[in-house]
Amino acid sequence: MNDPTRIDMNACATLSLADAALVLGIHRSTASELYRRGEFPVPVLQIGHRCRVAKIHLERFLLAGTAEANASD
Repeated sequence: MNDPTRIDMNACATLSLADAALVLGIHRSTASELYRRGEFPVPVLQIGHRCRVAKIHLERFLLAGTAEANASD
């Protein structure tokens, strides 16, 4: 992304874990640790060595304010 403070939520269906952390207002290392512990508040897709978060899950979490069951388990 060109500007690390702005995320274009319309550009693709998923975000990197680091970009999802930015949207949530947490540090990317915190997001990584939550993912490793299975405590990230939305499902995380692992595609190869990359972790992706579906924007729809992130949007639902932000609107509802509650975590969903982690579908990656």
